Amino acid sequence: MLYSLAIKNILASKSRTLTIFLLSMFTTAFFIVYVAYTDGSHEQMIKSSVEIYTGYAHINTKGYQEESDYDHLIEDAKQVETFLKQKPFVSNFSPRFETYVLLSQKEKTVGSMLSGIIPSRESSLSRLKSALIKGSYLEDNDTRAIYLGSDLAKRLSVDVGDEIAMIGSSLDYSTAADLFVVKGIFRTGLFDFDLSSAFVNKDYLDSIMMSENKASYFVLDFDDNQAADSYTKILSKSLPSSYEALSWQALLSALVQLMQVDSLFGYISISVFFIVIFFVIMIFSYVNIYSRVRQIGLLRALGLTSKDIRILLFNELLIITLVSVSLGAVIGAAATYYLEVYPITISGLADTYKEYGIVSDTIPTHFDAFTIAWNTFSIFILNLSSIFYPIYKINKLSVTEAMRYV
Repeated sequence: MLYSLAIKNILASKSRTLTIFLLSMFTTAFFIVYVAYTDGSHEQMIKSSVEIYTGYAHINTKGYQEESDYDHLIEDAKQVETFLKQKPFVSNFSPRFETYVLLSQKEKTVGSMLSGIIPSRESSLSRLKSALIKGSYLEDNDTRAIYLGSDLAKRLSVDVGDEIAMIGSSLDYSTAADLFVVKGIFRTGLFDFDLSSAFVNKDYLDSIMMSENKASYFVLDFDDNQAADSYTKILSKSLPSSYEALSWQALLSALVQLMQVDSLFGYISISVFFIVIFFVIMIFSYVNIYSRVRQIGLLRALGLTSKDIRILLFNELLIITLVSVSLGAVIGAAATYYLEVYPITISGLADTYKEYGIVSDTIPTHFDAFTIAWNTFSIFILNLSSIFYPIYKINKLSVTEAMRYV
């Protein structure tokens, strides 16, 4: 009886029902899309920082992350290669040798990070090859070829085919020098990286720097990169005591903290919005209930108890909320999925915000069924909570007061 009476009251108060319905539906859809955008932005930041060059995990000697110098190099790279080949969950890996040098062209000299890489392996471990904008990518048998970041090339005023002089320090701290030819120019969108990075074939760089069978670290790729943290813990337990394995969360701890702070402020902002919606719905319910005081008094005079009134009013909001939040969840989920498959593209966005790590002109969203369900449930509980105070106030009135209420 109370459910049928609740439905009749809902249909009788069309304006109140429509207002609460639209507020709940809009709030649910908005919340789902907002969280999907936040998660998508973080996912894009991770991909930009991890997949462009850093990688999902590193193996290096202990202390290398604090002091990236020649005293903390991997002295036997072949030993590490043999170790990694025995791990079935490691899908790909490659050694890198990184050093800082001076690159010079005519009157211009620029400090740069020069990395020795195995080009064929890096094509699947990073986006260096796909970031090519001019010339060609490195090959494993290249000798004097160098691969430059676009902003570094601009600073040096060089183009494909130009020669660049390199001066650095070899492993015995003697002077290492050579003349390279620009083979290709890349642009990742990460401003600092494009401004200071250059790459050459590792075998050739080893012959210059006297670093044969040595590496700064190994970069790894796993069968399931979502489990990178678990895999690195397994590797750490089986590595020799002088080595350590670090996942991208440890390598990019500043990025992880930035995302956590961004999420915190995002949820604070959306919480303010929810509080406003909560009070709007509560006030609307309060005004509506008090406009029906005499009706409620009559129902109590006919034998309904305070408990029955609570159940009746709660059922009214429950039915409205259930329908509106469900519809809002469907709209929000559909919008999220569509925007993930067909993201909004704003031309020039990456160039405008490249200093913040934005490397794409698209606005990303991330569709996740569990997150959508959790968001929907949160809005559902929030809306239902708004009815308790109006119910409490109306039940404080006696039957006589309710009947005489104007």
